[in-house]
Amino acid sequence: MIQRLLTLSRKRKWLLAAGAAGLLLLVLRPGSGSRIEVTAETPVRATLVESVPASGIIRPVVEVKITPDVSGEVVDIYVQEGDQVQAGDLLLRIKPDLYQSQVEQASASLGTLRAQYNRQRAEAHQARLNFERSQLLFEQDAISSAELQSARTELDIAQSSLRAAEFSIRSGEAQLKEARENLLKTSLYAPMDGIISQRSVARGERVVGTSQMSGTELLRIADFSRMEVTVEVGESDVVRIEPGDSVRVEIDAYPRRRFRGTVVQIANSAKVANFGVRIELQPDSVRFLPGMSAAVTILTRRRDSCLAVPVAAVFSRDQETCVWVVSESGTACLRPIVTGIQERDRIEVAEGLTEGDRVVTGPPEAVTRTLNEGCKLKLSAQRH
Repeated sequence: MIQRLLTLSRKRKWLLAAGAAGLLLLVLRPGSGSRIEVTAETPVRATLVESVPASGIIRPVVEVKITPDVSGEVVDIYVQEGDQVQAGDLLLRIKPDLYQSQVEQASASLGTLRAQYNRQRAEAHQARLNFERSQLLFEQDAISSAELQSARTELDIAQSSLRAAEFSIRSGEAQLKEARENLLKTSLYAPMDGIISQRSVARGERVVGTSQMSGTELLRIADFSRMEVTVEVGESDVVRIEPGDSVRVEIDAYPRRRFRGTVVQIANSAKVANFGVRIELQPDSVRFLPGMSAAVTILTRRRDSCLAVPVAAVFSRDQETCVWVVSESGTACLRPIVTGIQERDRIEVAEGLTEGDRVVTGPPEAVTRTLNEGCKLKLSAQRH
């Protein structure tokens, strides 16, 4: 009897403990009685502009490197960095003595070749007269066929020597022309209007011409009326950029000012997973200088009067893009949506929401983890 009473007492304790645990779970389980505090707001109509940020260095659209075609010592420099030049202006000279000597040598050699040609031409003329006379004598049986053949051979040799002399003259004329051109190349002239953006040599330095290797860079001439920014963007962003896209530009040298530009070229291949993008700056009253750093915002797409919600409200679940919507009864309702373009803190909702819906926007832990379908909500703030 006592044993039965003890057994019943233990069962009663277990039932009480189980009931208390169930009650506790019921109280703590979201949606059963407790309310999760969240913030919410309704979608709004807004103009969204999708953009790609990047940074780069300003440089001229057109900048020409001046390198010599001939080697030698720089004897005169007529420009400094920052000078304005026009096409055809004399920039510098390389010592011409060696090239003047080569012109004189080539000219003398050509004179010798022409004299040789004249002699060969006279010999060829005489050989032809001898052959014609021999041919006449052969027809009169005055000489043998061997003598006629000998005269023909002498004519052939004389004519071959004359042709060789002609080729020698052409070669000599080409050498003289090249020597004269090299002499002219000791004076370097501006190929375009612009500003001397860089000067890399001083008077007395020896430089190497492009006829031997890459050549020594002497000067740079740039057109400062057209400037550009070259930036690099990742492969996930470059597919959204197209030539003609508008660009907002901020330059460190001009704080609190914003300039405009246009995408003019996109690289077809990547360098270390990044693609180069050239942005031409629109003319402005300020002076852009090569080497200035710039931060750009490339405006890729624009959507006017689209339905938008905060980015913080959107999450992924079961491979779907979703938001939590506050139902009329104050509970969480999972709503799949279709998104569009995105700004820094707002994103377009193309399908799935109306302007009257209340969308949970925070806290982040609640949006992405805590909330479940049917959870009771307590709105701590609501904006319209």
